[in-house]
Amino acid sequence: MKILTPKPFYFDNGTSAVLLLHSFSGTSNDMRLLGRFLERNNYSAYAPMFAGHGTKEPLDILELGSTEKWWQQTQAAVQYLKEQNKKNIYVFGLSLGAIFATKAVEELDDVSGGGVFGSPLYTGGFHGIKNAFLTYAKKVYAIQQDLTEVELDSKMRLVESKIDAKLTEIRKTSVDVSEKLAEIKRPYFIGQGTSDKLVNPDAASKVAQEVKTSQLHLYDAGHVLTINRAHNQVESDVLNFLENN
Repeated sequence: MKILTPKPFYFDNGTSAVLLLHSFSGTSNDMRLLGRFLERNNYSAYAPMFAGHGTKEPLDILELGSTEKWWQQTQAAVQYLKEQNKKNIYVFGLSLGAIFATKAVEELDDVSGGGVFGSPLYTGGFHGIKNAFLTYAKKVYAIQQDLTEVELDSKMRLVESKIDAKLTEIRKTSVDVSEKLAEIKRPYFIGQGTSDKLVNPDAASKVAQEVKTSQLHLYDAGHVLTINRAHNQVESDVLNFLENN
């Protein structure tokens, strides 16, 4: 099985733009369906790739990526859209991306609003995210046929030795962002799957209570709302949110 290397995308089709931030073990590919949908509805869509992501080495995420870098990339992406003369810039994020989308809505003057899918804010432990990342790493290594069983085991031990520190770093940023939720005055979309196994689905309601400008949307689906069975409804709801804010 051949893995196609994911690439960032920018669909330029409208004076309003939506920045789409992917998840911890994901890539811009998870945002492509939503990006194309927005493009068809006269919105520009930009999905950059977080540092360490989109390679065939899961360790890159843990060793080359950091919350500081990912936040810098978020700010740079907003600046890029501003330079493209976009009048209204919205930022949406999935899982890890939700943290930085929310931070952008809280802190960046050029952002008109935004939202989250499967957000880890207020979710408590990150056990689901850790297990999902380990499963992802093993799958990526297994596809690389040249790895022996011993090499695979060695790689996975290395991943397991580094994952907790990275999740602690992400958790700290998540808590910092959560503390400012009540200050949000811009339109804020919350999309949450009721059968999400990676984050606590009940946390979305707590976030909605904190953010007075929020719209909470629940879906009978799992974590990756942008590509799972809920994606058509999610796309429709996001468009409605953009059109009315």
